[in-house]
Amino acid sequence: MSFNIKNMKIIKQLFFAIIFLAVGFFLGQGYQVAKLEPPAVNQAPEQSLKCTLVLQFAENDILEIQNLAMTANQTVLSLLSKVTAENNLNFQTKDYGELGVMVTQIGDKINGQDNKYWQYWVNGKFAEVGADKYQLLGGERIEWKFIESTF
Repeated sequence: MSFNIKNMKIIKQLFFAIIFLAVGFFLGQGYQVAKLEPPAVNQAPEQSLKCTLVLQFAENDILEIQNLAMTANQTVLSLLSKVTAENNLNFQTKDYGELGVMVTQIGDKINGQDNKYWQYWVNGKFAEVGADKYQLLGGERIEWKFIESTF
């Protein structure tokens, strides 16, 4: 069997085509693997979420904690529970089932004293759900006030 120049050109072209396809295949595989890896996203860790918590025991007796570290989707109640534990404050609640959990005592202020009760606001708005159901996103200002009931 003799090889002529025409056959050599065909073999040479086939050789380069196979090399080109093989390199393309392996490069394509490498590209797919890179795409399957999770993208690097500059998300702040959960600990970097902050909020402000204010406890108003009386008109001139206020504890304000700014830049309070919190976790994502933390509730107002769990944040308050954490703060009272860290500050050695008495803390009591009463669970009303589907209505939610009511805070009944913070420090020495117990619901019903002088017709005052613990109520809370988030970003200046009176909260209309139980503190255990209000999920925080970060950046909020939560104010707990021991004041006369408006109801």
